[in-house]
Amino acid sequence: MNAALARGLYFTLQRLRGEPLASALEDVRRCERLSLDELRALQASRQRAQLHFALEHVPRYQHTLGSLRSEIARARDWDSVNAIMQRLPIVEKGSVMDQPADFTARTKEPLTTYADKTSGSSGTPVVFPCDQRAWAYRHALMHRGMEAFGIQIGEPYALFFGLHWDARARAHVAVRDRVLNRVRVSAYDIGPAKLDAHYAAIRRRRPTHFQGYPSAVFEFCTLAMNAGVDLRELRLKAVVTTAEPLRAAQREVIERATGAPCMDSYGSSESGVLAIECPAGGLHTTPEATWLELRDTQTHRGEAIVTDMMLRAFPMIRYALGDEIVLRAGTCACGRNQPMLASIEGRSGQPIELPNGRIINPNVPSYIFKPLAALGVIRRYRFVQRGSELELLLSVTGNFTSSHLELVRRETLIAFGGDLVLKISVVDEIPHLTNAKHRDYVRLDG
Repeated sequence: MNAALARGLYFTLQRLRGEPLASALEDVRRCERLSLDELRALQASRQRAQLHFALEHVPRYQHTLGSLRSEIARARDWDSVNAIMQRLPIVEKGSVMDQPADFTARTKEPLTTYADKTSGSSGTPVVFPCDQRAWAYRHALMHRGMEAFGIQIGEPYALFFGLHWDARARAHVAVRDRVLNRVRVSAYDIGPAKLDAHYAAIRRRRPTHFQGYPSAVFEFCTLAMNAGVDLRELRLKAVVTTAEPLRAAQREVIERATGAPCMDSYGSSESGVLAIECPAGGLHTTPEATWLELRDTQTHRGEAIVTDMMLRAFPMIRYALGDEIVLRAGTCACGRNQPMLASIEGRSGQPIELPNGRIINPNVPSYIFKPLAALGVIRRYRFVQRGSELELLLSVTGNFTSSHLELVRRETLIAFGGDLVLKISVVDEIPHLTNAKHRDYVRLDG
């Protein structure tokens, strides 16, 4: 589809949905040029407005904010709003699903909403109503981020994402993909036998960028390099990664294979878009629309506590996201003043207990494969623990050798402990999880 036609269709559909995307996009473009002081003032104003709305319309906050009514009315700057925020209890995932009515806004005229849901990768899926204003800002922030890489709304792209096996769901997705001018590469269906077909479909679409799970894009790029398929001939503007942490080794392979820079993005269904990478490599937060802090405010690293300031239908103020992030000080070479993250480490607060009794950080498994990722010999991997047994599943390319296998075993025992009983199985395919996201370590009952 012609990019201009796709762009016009996209904005028309957003207007029919009642989603104020055009005004949200104009606003976030303007905010991109603000100074840090101006951004903080704007953030304070918008968070204060949400607090006031929640106090008037949301049962949970009518209770928790009741004693702070006068302080909210007097708050005028960032410090005063932050002081109020710090006095509010952190919202845990379990409480949201146990008492959804407490978080649901009760207004005279009901807000138009669309159901949003998390993937459930944390083990606690969350379903909630997301109103049109919040949707608009989530889309606008992503579009603004891609514009910095020269990507315009409506341009064709390849989406590396999940695809449900239900025929009706697939038919619905096919319509969406057509309207949004994209070709979908199912993260469930990437393998040597499908490489040529996927690449042919991508070339027919003539994409200007890739978008999707880092693990899926990485696997596709690994297979392409192994097969001698030159993805650089696509002349991509960028590879937009989302939904999972982008590891350094994955970035190296993706950028080498495509010849295009990665644009990493970070967010969630509950929080909206929290950070987007700029062409200079800065991972900028989004104070125009979100309030981001750490559970431990005295450090620069820890669990992300987030608030989507635009969400009215179901406000989750100071929501514990369950991800570990690292803040970055200083200013970015790009000139933007939005504060930055140094990295997104992944799930926090969920240490892994190995069969040998050793407790490790949940991010350790990904580091085992750093020496191998850039070699392009491993497509996917997963540790599967069943009771006292631990099996490492490896899906590999034709260049994988016995020396690579020994390297994997050695690195794993260094990371997990030399007394671990480890079984390594090289398999054709690793079963995908229901949400298509990659998980390094899965613990099964039994």
